[in-house]
Amino acid sequence: MDEFDVAILGAGISGLSAATRASELGAKVCLVEQDAIGGRCFNKGLYPARRMMNQMVGNGIDMKEESKERREEIVRLFEDARQFSQSIAGKWESTLKGRGVQIEFGEAVASGPNEVSIAGRDEEKLIRAKNIIFASGSTIQPPPTLPFDKERIISRDDIFNIGKVPASVLILGGGGEGCELAMLYNRLGSKTFLCEEGPRLLENQDPDITDAMEKEMKRCKVKVLLNKKVISIFKDVETIDISLEGGVKFSVQTIVLTSGRVPRTQGFDSEKFGIRMGERQQILVDEKMETTSKGIFAVGSVTGRKSFDGLSEEEGRVAAENALGKDKSLNTDWIPQVIYSDPEIATVGCFNRDAHHKGFRGVEGRCDLESLDHSVLVNEGQGFFKIVADKSSKKVIGGQIVCKRASEFIPLILLAIKKGMTVNSLARLSCGVSVQFQGIQQAAKACVQAMKA
Repeated sequence: MDEFDVAILGAGISGLSAATRASELGAKVCLVEQDAIGGRCFNKGLYPARRMMNQMVGNGIDMKEESKERREEIVRLFEDARQFSQSIAGKWESTLKGRGVQIEFGEAVASGPNEVSIAGRDEEKLIRAKNIIFASGSTIQPPPTLPFDKERIISRDDIFNIGKVPASVLILGGGGEGCELAMLYNRLGSKTFLCEEGPRLLENQDPDITDAMEKEMKRCKVKVLLNKKVISIFKDVETIDISLEGGVKFSVQTIVLTSGRVPRTQGFDSEKFGIRMGERQQILVDEKMETTSKGIFAVGSVTGRKSFDGLSEEEGRVAAENALGKDKSLNTDWIPQVIYSDPEIATVGCFNRDAHHKGFRGVEGRCDLESLDHSVLVNEGQGFFKIVADKSSKKVIGGQIVCKRASEFIPLILLAIKKGMTVNSLARLSCGVSVQFQGIQQAAKACVQAMKA
């Protein structure tokens, strides 16, 4: 029987992160995956969606007009996205094997506190591990009134398997994934409806970010339906008739559900391991990512958190380090959150409105893109940079960015937070007058001025 320091069950973002960090620390690691390396992110979610969007934006592809060329281009884009996902998965598999990680494909079942049974593609095997990290992910569970049919009423995870673009689509869920999908379908030429049960899109975000997203949806002619629930649907031969609260009625070809994820813990015997589970069968963990059973950890959406890729990556890292004897805790204020819309949205740390909940006296400064020389040079005027600082210590405690490459700029604000930099230091950032990084500098200067008011 093979023996390992760490066995990781699931090779999504959190599992890959745990395997990478454990191997860096010199551990003997076994990574078990039932389907494909990279899980939902690589194969069904972020990566293929970003690849498709970037292909259209980068090549100036206009998908609005129905034609034979458009249909052929859609087929090409889906095939390109699938091949891209496969190549990324292959790269990660080679990289991990090069670091000494043993990868097993099959269904894994923890048969004891230190044992994992793997029903592989060719054989069954049993391995032993000093520590086990559950990273089995989640699935979307439809409400009884909207059963999936894998063709016209689908989950967000089915999009790239089906490989079709409907003439019209209703996306249910106005969070980050819903907004990303609305922009993707809109750019692919679908008449797009985005429905959110709450009063705003991205309701847990900074209000200025929500305003920017709703304004962009309006500009793109995405029909946003707020404070609405689906009352009924009727499937016709080619369309689905939909009735929402408030008497709103319309028809679409496809409904895509983005919310309602449930942890994938079916068949897991929690009592055998003494692991505490939540009411939705999520695996409960502490800030170390450890369960109530010593040496057993859980990461990613199997914990029931409303997870995103940066959070899953950090959870995997924290779990791996603690499994190998370190003492690390998860700090969500140090994890950037990115929405890959167009423009992108990236945030880290505190929003100004929430600073007092964490013991700060928040002050913010803002710089709009249109005020930068860079915006004139590249003809980009939509978006802004915001810096949040504590008035007492003058330290940077948060930042929000809306622009085309927000995901690339947000790490600089995270570094400032981690290093305890003052907003004055960020205001003196030397970055040149014609680059977009100047937005961070100018937002910090505005924050300094706001402190003096």
